[in-house]
Amino acid sequence: MSAAADDRRLWLRALAIIVALTVLRLVVVFLTDLNLGPDEAQYWAWSKEPAFGYFSKPPMIAWIIAGTTSVCGDGEGCVRAASPLLYAIAAIFMFEAGRVLYSARAGFWAALVFLTLPGITLSSLLITTDVPLLMFWSVAIFVLGLMLPRAPAEARGLAALLGLAIGLAFLAKYAGAYFLMGLALAALFDRRVRGHVLGLNGAIILGVFLICAAPNAWWNAQHGFATVAHTAYNAGVQNAEHFNLAHLGDFFGAQFGVFGPLLFAVIIAGLALGLRRRSWPRTESNDVVLILISLPVLVAGLGIAFYSKANANWAAAAYVGLSLVVVAWLLRGGLRVLQLSTLLALVVVAVFSAGAVSPRVVEWLGITNAAKLLRGWNTQGPAIARAAHEGGFQAILAEDREDMASMLYYTRDSGVPILMWTPEPAHPMDHFQMTRAYAGEPEHVLFVTRREDSSDVTARFARAEEIEILSAIIGKDRKRVFHLIELSGLKAE
Repeated sequence: MSAAADDRRLWLRALAIIVALTVLRLVVVFLTDLNLGPDEAQYWAWSKEPAFGYFSKPPMIAWIIAGTTSVCGDGEGCVRAASPLLYAIAAIFMFEAGRVLYSARAGFWAALVFLTLPGITLSSLLITTDVPLLMFWSVAIFVLGLMLPRAPAEARGLAALLGLAIGLAFLAKYAGAYFLMGLALAALFDRRVRGHVLGLNGAIILGVFLICAAPNAWWNAQHGFATVAHTAYNAGVQNAEHFNLAHLGDFFGAQFGVFGPLLFAVIIAGLALGLRRRSWPRTESNDVVLILISLPVLVAGLGIAFYSKANANWAAAAYVGLSLVVVAWLLRGGLRVLQLSTLLALVVVAVFSAGAVSPRVVEWLGITNAAKLLRGWNTQGPAIARAAHEGGFQAILAEDREDMASMLYYTRDSGVPILMWTPEPAHPMDHFQMTRAYAGEPEHVLFVTRREDSSDVTARFARAEEIEILSAIIGKDRKRVFHLIELSGLKAE
């Protein structure tokens, strides 16, 4: 068989697997009874208010949800439908990136490894900002792979495409900017990257990126740079508990779950061996470039985790390039590890899919509480709307961002407006405090709170009376309890 025919066979095999997994995930997304999580509901709410930015995130996620829901409606499946589809596109670009950087065989395994990473398996059943970020990041890696063997003068158009891919990744999640840092770092060690980054191509990449980022920067300027303050808060700038080794350990340990225990162990082993060319993993120049592109994401995640606290997915973008690296290393020596890891990953795919469709599987595995954020909203939301209608309330008043987002989604057909209690209107702490702040009108509102003692709020009103308590079981020995309080007559301060 010729090399071209073999490459085509590998491509068709990869495509078949991508299509099969994507169809499976779409079926699960539309069959699952898991509610939208608070962040997903918030992104849905944003999608109803098109803009170039939002309080805590750039706009891409809202645009994507607006697109899918315009096609098939506002059901949970339609809100989430883009996730499996975008990951399928990412896997195709992973194949192409592996092909141009290494070989079609590496491309096949890179696509398969990426699509079955435990973090991707979970993320593909939800709608999060990581989904478009990783898709555009994979495009950027592919375009960079095309540029590396070319002279700078022959890659002007590719430079523009790379800037566009990074810019769109940035509009998906601000972590997209780490790719630029990775390019700068790679330029210090790789002559090919340096030739592109330090010349006209570098200016093209940066210029196109800035054009993409400009609308969001303009939105932030119009809104007091709210996102900057929020990002600093998330990074722990205002957190009194700094330099915590336990948080660092938690974040580092979580990466074994995100990337898979065997593959993450291979990455650690490969790096620990000093990237020596004469012994496994016999590191090549393309490996080094991909590692350096990924390094800023990992360092930032570890640094934030140590300084304050970081979510496990904050290093997710690194695993696009590292998936290619680990495949390249294992194809040079360790194919059985690659096969075993992929087999285990496919088992995880099966378990996650079954668990998302059947609560009995979740109970059997003893991980009921893992889905607590995704349960109960579909009963509590309508119950809150019913109480608002029966009590003749003019609006529902929330005090928590997550509760507000979920109520917006699960009372969307009730016609009852929902406003946000905002203690300091001049300093909003989330998007709803900025856009839906309660200022005393309407006068008669239904206050929804999880707190047993909310006197700091109720004392501000002439009339405050608890009328109902709503409880929903969301896990083993876990309940979500809402106190519904009638409020009227906000007192002047």
